[in-house]
Amino acid sequence: MNESQTDVKQESKSAEDVINQQVNEDVKHEVPYSRFKEVNDKLKSSSSENDSLSSEINSMKEDILIKEGKKDDVIVNLKAEISAMKKDNDTLSSYVMDERDRLLSALPEDKREKYTNVDLVALRDIVQEREELLNKKVGVDRSRGGTSMNPPKAFHEMSMEDKSDPATWQNYLSSFKRK
Repeated sequence: MNESQTDVKQESKSAEDVINQQVNEDVKHEVPYSRFKEVNDKLKSSSSENDSLSSEINSMKEDILIKEGKKDDVIVNLKAEISAMKKDNDTLSSYVMDERDRLLSALPEDKREKYTNVDLVALRDIVQEREELLNKKVGVDRSRGGTSMNPPKAFHEMSMEDKSDPATWQNYLSSFKRK
């Protein structure tokens, strides 16, 4: 070997050393979005599969009970499901009515009758747009100071093009007139 070349040996870590490393407390446990999306999609698909399978099982149970001649049990089960659905429906209906009343109260009284039959999503958009228009601040251009004409440039600041323009000269001369 040359003197300019040196033999450098690097430590190689074994698999056990890598596995046995302790996790620092400062390390954040963040999940990449792609992995989160993948797991979330799997969860959604598995829950939808679970719902479809449970509905199939319920229908199969009903068919078995009907074949066995236990129609009364099927009727009782269906009535229980209907009563549970009615409770949910009543809850959702009251929510929709409360939300509609809240949104309509944000409108002027003369417009309320007009929007009573509008879809809830459209009503939300209408109220939101109205609030944005009411909260929008109108800016006033104060740079001109109320005059309709800009004061002309000083003679020494005018370019040759400005000096030869008749409209600029007219504006320049009118600034010296008494008002």
